[in-house]
Amino acid sequence: MAKNNMTTVKEKQNIPNGWQEKKIVDVCNIINGSTPKSGVASYWSGDVVWVTPNDLRDSSFYVKDSERKITKEGLRSIGNRLVPKNSVILSTRAPIGYLGVTQQETAFNQGCKGLVCKTDLTAFLYYVLQRNTENLKKLGAGSTFLELSTSNLEKYIILIPPIKEQQKIAEILGGVDEDIAKTQEVIGATEKLKRGLMQQLFTRGIGHTKFTETKLGEIPKEWEVVRLGDVGTNHIGLTYSPNNVVDENGTLVLRSSNVKNGVIVYGDNVYVDAKIPDHLITKSGDILLCTRNGSRDLIGKCAYLDGHSVGHSFGAFMSVYRSKYSKFIFQVFQSDIFKDQINRHLGATINQITNTSLNSFIVPLPPDDEQKKIVEILSAVDEKISVNKKLKEKLTVLKKGLMQDLLSGKVRVDRFTDASKTIK
Repeated sequence: MAKNNMTTVKEKQNIPNGWQEKKIVDVCNIINGSTPKSGVASYWSGDVVWVTPNDLRDSSFYVKDSERKITKEGLRSIGNRLVPKNSVILSTRAPIGYLGVTQQETAFNQGCKGLVCKTDLTAFLYYVLQRNTENLKKLGAGSTFLELSTSNLEKYIILIPPIKEQQKIAEILGGVDEDIAKTQEVIGATEKLKRGLMQQLFTRGIGHTKFTETKLGEIPKEWEVVRLGDVGTNHIGLTYSPNNVVDENGTLVLRSSNVKNGVIVYGDNVYVDAKIPDHLITKSGDILLCTRNGSRDLIGKCAYLDGHSVGHSFGAFMSVYRSKYSKFIFQVFQSDIFKDQINRHLGATINQITNTSLNSFIVPLPPDDEQKKIVEILSAVDEKISVNKKLKEKLTVLKKGLMQDLLSGKVRVDRFTDASKTIK
């Protein structure tokens, strides 16, 4: 147990003045979840919020209102196990570590535990548990899936400052959480805007009054429908052996992990020392595309390669599509036009799009001047999304650092200056 609670043990050597070590059971009542019989329809038409670990996945402090709700009758069947407003719900299996704070009376299944604080500790406890997610996972046991038992959770030790310091720490971290949530709202709204724009621009174009029916549906009469193989070339990536892998002195091989939000990111890099054909060296204007992956959802993930990403190679689970229309086609690759064709061509057992399949895909093709206008519109939206995603990443890093400093007492709040404003 001491090994698994390593962070607390280290902090025990230097407990901040005025802080105390306490077991979670000393500050909270722990409520175990349970599930009414799913086959009893009358249990599932109520107004009591029902939470599972999956419902906590995307929670940002508060538990999101779940779609499924249970009745008072359903609650009675599980012994009225629910927690009041302002309690913490923690997922304790499949997986361990999702959490949120309730905004109303809430019931939950056996994959969660409710923590009802004995004093006004909820917000502070939420951040303590969030900071210590990895330690809580280490306390899990089980052969089929890891589960954090009530007994292990009860004995978990946390550091607790005086009430005013608790409140100030929660206020500081809550302020950063609010900024993160607002930034995510902007991202979500802008992504929704782009989806609407793509639907409009790829079917109605700009300023058209005459349309024609095609295999893709109705499009402007002046447009064409073309096969990808007729307007460009596709190249499957490099096959290499572990013996070819070297340090940074080799050629960078781009893989799925190097593609994020439509651009190339560097960090999880692989380099090889091998003779690489010219057509497998990246060029400006290439579209790097994931065409094979263990995860079905990653097929079609792509990035447009600008001048900063030339001279690399790319792995065998990737391909590069080259066309003089690549800027426009890259935008089409992010639309339902492309995604629907991927879903129709994916094999039942292998998550792969072959060259033959990709070359057969069809896309709308406007005249060059209209392509340019459509790309400019969608690229401007992409830029707004990118800026806000970078801001969210910076805020998330800031929050992680603040939790490390404030929740350990390394930095005391009476000496704290709000750093979140400097991130913008």
